[in-house]
Amino acid sequence: MSNGFLLGAGASYELGMPLVDELSEMFKKQLINAISLPGYNSPGPIRKLALSLLEDPDLNYEDIIGRLEIEFFRNRDNNLHNEWHWIIKKYNDAIFWILYDIHSRKLEFIDAQLELFKSIEKFCTTSPLWVFSLNHDLLFEMICTATQIPMKFGMNGKKEIYGVNFETLSKEEMNSNRFSFFTKEKRTVNLVKMHGALDLFTEGNNRDYLKIVNSNSPSATFKDLKHIVETDMATKNNKISFSPLITYFDNDGVDQFLMKTILSGKHKFTDKIQHDSGNWFFRIFEGYINHVKSLYVIGYSFGDEHINIRLCDWISFSASRKLIIVNPGIGEIPLQFRHLKDQCSIMKIGFRDFLHQNSSR
Repeated sequence: MSNGFLLGAGASYELGMPLVDELSEMFKKQLINAISLPGYNSPGPIRKLALSLLEDPDLNYEDIIGRLEIEFFRNRDNNLHNEWHWIIKKYNDAIFWILYDIHSRKLEFIDAQLELFKSIEKFCTTSPLWVFSLNHDLLFEMICTATQIPMKFGMNGKKEIYGVNFETLSKEEMNSNRFSFFTKEKRTVNLVKMHGALDLFTEGNNRDYLKIVNSNSPSATFKDLKHIVETDMATKNNKISFSPLITYFDNDGVDQFLMKTILSGKHKFTDKIQHDSGNWFFRIFEGYINHVKSLYVIGYSFGDEHINIRLCDWISFSASRKLIIVNPGIGEIPLQFRHLKDQCSIMKIGFRDFLHQNSSR
């Protein structure tokens, strides 16, 4: 059995990514400034509600998107159906652009800090390390690339777009449970990103997945993403894109669309609302977490009920399974796990200190 990591926002904080409150402030500022721009402007009732949500100091970005989702499935006006759906897409897209901008501005800082996280290799000395991430950023891939640890993402195929290499996963492969992961190889990582990512897209009617993959240097994947973004006609001359899609031309000159996968809000993987990102990587998490005996929950605040339910099922299956919470802000076992507290423990430290503390493993 393998070690596993479940990564929340706190796992990326020390490498320059924002926590929920800071990201929410950026999100609100960007969308308030853009609310009257083409692509963001909405009919009166939607605009009025959206602005009131953005100006509410008690709501974070997921609360705001969650309320918009509720209005979407409450709506009985057919004329507004597409408008509600569009604004949810755009608000998820805003998260993409905020994180993209942070990566772009802090790339040199991130590169300089990666050396401090190389102790991660101590967790995969005998078998692959399973990493289930709730984050949208590219930081864990950058750590692995800097440490020269091979990664797999469950994908089987390959595709090139404008000189950028992607790995692909087709609907047929998903339906047949044909996923490519390391099984016994030492010093390897299997990475599953459940809530979408900057470098993960879907394409076509079948919603096949495409992920940018470049291990030439820690920053290579982001630079490839930047190239794809900058060749998209919708974003070439605009600071803020008016479309949650990236357009490219295939070898026959036909325009194709990459759909961004970032998933937020309060109704992830429910029947109430459908997202372009689908639920396949969450389903992979549900199954493949059973390869893990000791799960380190790093920087996660236990705010996603769909994750908490699966964690509870996982640890309940066997008394030998251990849940180790790594978070300087958590002092007690979360309520939903207290009946299993003999299998849970807390380390009140950040990700970097956790890795250093375990460097003698």
